[in-house]
Amino acid sequence: MKIKAAFFDVDGTLLSHQSGTVPGDTREALRMLREKGVMVFTSTGRHILELLDLPVRDLEFDGYVLLNGQLCLNGERKVLSGYRIDPEDIRGILPLFEKRELPIAFVEKERIYINFIDERVERAQISISSQLPETGRYEGGDVYLVNVFAGTEEANGVLGRMPHCKMTWWSDFGTDIIAKEGGKVVGMQQILSHYGIAPEEIIAFGDGENDTEMLEFAGIGVAMGNAEPFVKKCADYVTDDVDAGGIRNALRNFGIIGG
Repeated sequence: MKIKAAFFDVDGTLLSHQSGTVPGDTREALRMLREKGVMVFTSTGRHILELLDLPVRDLEFDGYVLLNGQLCLNGERKVLSGYRIDPEDIRGILPLFEKRELPIAFVEKERIYINFIDERVERAQISISSQLPETGRYEGGDVYLVNVFAGTEEANGVLGRMPHCKMTWWSDFGTDIIAKEGGKVVGMQQILSHYGIAPEEIIAFGDGENDTEMLEFAGIGVAMGNAEPFVKKCADYVTDDVDAGGIRNALRNFGIIGG
């Protein structure tokens, strides 16, 4: 079946944290996809504000699955769908946030802020080539994703106060907490419905824990060579590392682009 759309994780997939860049062969592959009429989307845990501060800012996308599917935008960055965390769960962790017992960041539709910054936050942000978030106070807005910067036991303690949520890890000291019914696949389904594309007509690329369901969902799921072994097991195909032409090589392998 003809591939009509491609979905890409950002960190470790489009963006190399070794070089701090989007490799030239990746840029060329995305350009070739668009020339062939294949739509190109992100599928990431990142917020649009973060993407605009990263080397992917100048890449052209037809839409965005953000915050692990909790927020979806079209190519003009207009909201297509959004799934907030249950306010009861936010109330459950608000004492931890306000007492500054752990570094916790709240991600809203227009805002990312953290209660305080320590070494764990600094290490986690360096690992994904990102600046430190601004510090701020919760003012009652809808929260779409929560970051906890802590070890496993402490992070599980936070999740225990959020019965309607689930958690994935992206760093030794960095987690994403979202609604249980959320995830990248949920966001992708919104995009596919909007553009009239079937799951079997897409290819998806990823390398992290939050990519496993996406790789299983897509018609072709591709794990990057730098992915963890359990992520590779969820994929239809394992390509090379992000720094070794992984995206270009996989697209060539399936005949989606030439070269």
